[in-house]
Amino acid sequence: MIEASGLSKTFEDGEGKSLAVLSGASLRVARGELVAVMGRSGSGKSTLLHILGGLDTDYAGQVTVAGQRLDGASDEALARFRNTTVGFVFQSFHLVSGLTAAENVALPELFGAHAADAPRRALEALERVGLAAKAQRNPAQLSGGERQRVAIARALFLKPPVLLCDEPTGNLDGATGAEIIELFQRLNREGLTILAVTHEDRVSAAAQRVLRLDQGQLV
Repeated sequence: MIEASGLSKTFEDGEGKSLAVLSGASLRVARGELVAVMGRSGSGKSTLLHILGGLDTDYAGQVTVAGQRLDGASDEALARFRNTTVGFVFQSFHLVSGLTAAENVALPELFGAHAADAPRRALEALERVGLAAKAQRNPAQLSGGERQRVAIARALFLKPPVLLCDEPTGNLDGATGAEIIELFQRLNREGLTILAVTHEDRVSAAAQRVLRLDQGQLV
């Protein structure tokens, strides 16, 4: 489902020196796997996720996700890939405060070809994460765990085969984080391929396989 080889990425630090965060990193994630990538802060975990999700194009190496080659792809092809093939879940929920939970979930279809059907499909996505009863509440009326469930429902709204998660429990307490992890495990059992980058043992403990990003390499 996800194959990457020879990924290299450098940044310039404040003194103009090059800093390598990825140095020929490679990984393979099979269809239906739940894989965690661990590493210290600043090790390049988020950078790796952005490359695999088609958000970052300034890198060396090869990336294929769900049969689609990303390196060298046009902006139009990458936009289509992000809209149909991958869903993103971040540490910050990125919900729009003036919209209801259902409206936040339906945002990916705001200007789409099937916008008229979006409310029904948003409710289905909320049902999938156990939050259909709170579809008409706005984010301020929801707990942190509920807001993350809305964010997950939004990521699943267009039914992508791959979910990419960046520190998905980082803003949640222990009990709420455990609920979100259980949700990821259930979604994975339903067939969703999930790659989560994290520094938390509780996330990696739920994964089928754990990779560690160390000195630009995945081991």
